[in-house]
Amino acid sequence: MPSYQSLIEIRAENTADPACIEARARNVIDELETVGRQLSAVTFTDPDFTLAQAQNCAGSHYKGPLYGVPLAHKELYGRALPQNRGWPFEGGSRSYQGQTAAKTAMAITKLDRAGAVDCGRLVSVEYALGVTGHNSYAGTPQNPWNRDYVCGGSSSGSAAVVAAGIVPGALGSDTGGSVRLPAAACGLVGIKPTQGLISRSGIFALSNALDTAGPLTRSVADAAAILSCLAGYDSSDDMSVQTKSRDYARQIDGGLTGLRIGLAEHYFLSGSDSDISDIIAGVFDRCLRLGAQGRNVKIDGIEDSNPLNVLLIATEAAHVHNTMIDTAHRQLNDQTLMRVLAGMFTTDEAYARLQACRADYIARTLPELFDKVDMFMTPVWPFALPTIAGSDLGGNPDAAPLVQRIGHNTRPVNFLGLPAVCLPVGFDRNGLPVSVQLVGRPFSEDMLIRAARAIEREYCFWDTRPPPVS
Repeated sequence: MPSYQSLIEIRAENTADPACIEARARNVIDELETVGRQLSAVTFTDPDFTLAQAQNCAGSHYKGPLYGVPLAHKELYGRALPQNRGWPFEGGSRSYQGQTAAKTAMAITKLDRAGAVDCGRLVSVEYALGVTGHNSYAGTPQNPWNRDYVCGGSSSGSAAVVAAGIVPGALGSDTGGSVRLPAAACGLVGIKPTQGLISRSGIFALSNALDTAGPLTRSVADAAAILSCLAGYDSSDDMSVQTKSRDYARQIDGGLTGLRIGLAEHYFLSGSDSDISDIIAGVFDRCLRLGAQGRNVKIDGIEDSNPLNVLLIATEAAHVHNTMIDTAHRQLNDQTLMRVLAGMFTTDEAYARLQACRADYIARTLPELFDKVDMFMTPVWPFALPTIAGSDLGGNPDAAPLVQRIGHNTRPVNFLGLPAVCLPVGFDRNGLPVSVQLVGRPFSEDMLIRAARAIEREYCFWDTRPPPVS
C-alpha cells in the first residue's frame, strides 16, 4: 500500500539506513505499475535504471537534500540514456509516438545531483495543452479522491500519483495553470515559479514565452525542498534568469505577521462560483486573524489576460509543432487540434503586437500592484470539479468556453509572469478538494511558501486521505 510518507521523512530514513533506498524504489515501481496504471496515470517505468540509480545512491558518501527519495515526473521531462535508449518523449501525443528523449532535462539532472531516484514518467495532456486531463492516446488519469472526476490538466498523471501516495512529489509544467489546476484538483501543493527561475531545457515545449516547470507535493515543506534543488540559471534556456541559490524552506515557519495580503475580489472571486469564493474569503479572514495585513485589490485590465494568454499559447504551440500539425493532424485529439489551429492564423505582425501588449501590461501593472500588497489571494478552480464524462467535450463548440472558464484564475498569473503557490483548504460540494492560490511579485517564492505553510498549519488538509485504489 502507498505509504504517504513525506519527502523529508523518507530522506531521514534513508540517511539512517541506506538499505531502505533500493527496497523503497522497488515498492514505488510496483505501486506505479499497479495503482498508478489503475488510475491511468503512468506512461513508463524502467526498473533496471531506477534500481541501479537507487543502488548507486545507497552506496554514495554524498547524502544530498533528496537522498534516495523516489520521484516520478510528467512525461515531458526528457531522460537520455547511452546507445540512444532515451525514455519516451511523446508529449502525450500519438503524433510523436515512438519519439525518445535526445537529452536529459536540466531539471532532472539537478534532481539526480540532489540524490533523487527517478522512478518513471507520468501521463500528460497532449502537448500539455489541456485543463481537464483528457487524453485519448496516453490515457485520462482518474482523481484518487473520486475516480469519476478529473485530475485537471495538463500535469494530470503527476497529480494522481502524488495524491495516491505513490511518490512524495512529481514535476509538472505550467503554461496556463497546468501545475496548479491538477494540484488543486487532487489536494496538493503546487508551485508555478517566476518565469526564468527553473530551466526548461530538455522539457517538451509548448510556449517559450509562458512555459514554466514546478513541483507537485503533499506538503509545503516538500515543495520547498524540491524547488530549492531546481532553481538556478541555465544558459541553454533563453528565458533563464541569473538568481542566487537559496533554501526556500529557510523561513518557512515565519508566519503571517506583517505580510500584506490582497483579496482579489474583482475578476477572481466575482468570476468564481459563490461556494468556492466563500471558502477563499474565509481563508483570507483567517490570515488576518493570524497577523497578516489585508485589503481588497483590483487589477485593472486583468479580464483581458485570460483570452490573450490562450492566444499566445496557441500561437507559439502552432509554431513549435508546425510540422506535426501539417503532416499528422489526424493523429491529434480534437481539442488539441481546435486550439492549435487558432494559433496557425496569427500573423507575424499580430504576434509581435501580442508580445508588446503583454510587456506593456506587465510594466504598467506590477509596480502599482505590489506597492500595495506583498501577495494576493484567489481561488484556483472557479467552480466545483467536473466529472471525467461530463467534461469530455473534445472539439465541439462547448469546449472552448470550458477551457476559458477553467483557466479563469490561473492564466492571468502566467500572462503576468508571476510566481504562485496553491494549496488545499477544504472540499467542494462533491467532496473534492478546494484550493487557494497565493500570487506574489517576481522571485518572491520564499515569501509565498512562508505564507502557504502558515495556512497549511491551520487547515491540516492531509489529515484526511483519498480512499485506497482497488
